[in-house]
Amino acid sequence: MADINTRVEQYVKLRDLIKAKNDEHKKAMKPFNETLEQLNSVLLAHLNTMGGNSVSTDGGTVYRTEKKSAPLADAQAFMDYVIANQAWDLLDRKANVTAVEDHINTNGVPPAGVNFTSTFVVGVRRA
Repeated sequence: MADINTRVEQYVKLRDLIKAKNDEHKKAMKPFNETLEQLNSVLLAHLNTMGGNSVSTDGGTVYRTEKKSAPLADAQAFMDYVIANQAWDLLDRKANVTAVEDHINTNGVPPAGVNFTSTFVVGVRRA
């Protein structure tokens, strides 16, 4: 069986090869992705011009969907608003992993209702 040094060297070489292949693929795909974005703009402009949400053609159906996002410009102002108005529905419920780990380190157990797991993965740096 090969020693650990050999396995680490193999890992680094394979990881570098995978990155190089992925970079090549990304570069090769760039003109296709750019053309697809241009076609997307043309099709969306057509739908906007005609005031419709979809068009069915012999080649297929084009339709538009609305993608929404709500990033916070001022987290404290948002939290102040939620608390002052008791607008809890504006929040997503999710435990903060770092805070939960700190709680476990301090109290020996996770907060009620939280399942905490920790797994290890291998990381390798080049020499």
